[in-house]
Amino acid sequence: MSKNGVGSYGSISTMGGTIGSNYRPSQDGAAPSRSRVRVQNIIPCCVNQLLTCALIDNIFKIRGTEVSRVSIVGIIRSAERASNYIIYRIDDMTTKPIEVYQWLGRNKAKQGVALLPVRVYAKVIGILKYFKEAKGLEVLNIHVLEDMNEFTTHILEMVNAHMMLGKARQTASRPSVPVAPSKMDEVQENGKYHHKEVLHLIQECRRQEGKSVQELQTQLPSLGDRAIKQAIEYLTIQGYIYTTVDGEHFKSAD
Repeated sequence: MSKNGVGSYGSISTMGGTIGSNYRPSQDGAAPSRSRVRVQNIIPCCVNQLLTCALIDNIFKIRGTEVSRVSIVGIIRSAERASNYIIYRIDDMTTKPIEVYQWLGRNKAKQGVALLPVRVYAKVIGILKYFKEAKGLEVLNIHVLEDMNEFTTHILEMVNAHMMLGKARQTASRPSVPVAPSKMDEVQENGKYHHKEVLHLIQECRRQEGKSVQELQTQLPSLGDRAIKQAIEYLTIQGYIYTTVDGEHFKSAD
C-alpha cells in the first residue's frame, strides 16, 4: 500500500482530474467507445458509496469531493458477453451488485476474450459512469484476486482514502506552500523510467501474441517481478498496452 493510502496510481486531491463533459450520463445505455485515459486519481471505494454518491452538474461526488476513477473489490456474481463488451456484476455485500462494463477492442472481440469465472473475488479499476440510467463502471483493469491480502489491503486503503477526503475538504481553500522535492518524487521518477523500459520491449515485439511476462522478467532481471507487474498494470490502465492470447501476453496499442 502506498503512503498516500490510495494505491499505486494516484493520490486524492480536490484539484484532481474532473469528469466534466467527457463523463456525461449515457442516454442509450450502450457501452461507451473507449478512449485512452490518463489516470490521475484512483479512489478505493465500496459499491454502496458508488451507487449512493451524488451527481451534481454531471460530476459524481462523495463527501463533496468529485470522483471518477475508482477501485472496488468484490465477488463476480455474473458475467455476460455482448458484441463488443462484457458485463460483470460485482458484489462486495455493502448493497446490491454494481454492473461493470469491459470494453473489447476489435481484435479482442474477434479473437474472443474468455469470461472471468463467477463466484470468485476480483478487483476492478474503472471510471464511474451512467449506463441504462444506473451507475456503473467502465473497466480500465479487472483481475481475479490471487491473494486475499489484496482484499484486506483494499479495505484499509478505502478507510484511509475516505478519511483523507474529509481532510482534503478542510484544507482545499488554504494557500498552497511550495515544497522541496522529496524521496517520493525520486521514486515516482524511477517508476516512470521502469514503465518506459517495459513499454519499449513490448513495442519492439512483432509476434502476434505479443510479449510475455516471463520474457520481460528474463530481459529485465534488475527490475524484479513486482516492479514489472506494476509497470504492466500501469501501462494497461493508461491504454498503452493490451492483453492478447491470455493475461500473460501483451502488445502495444500504438
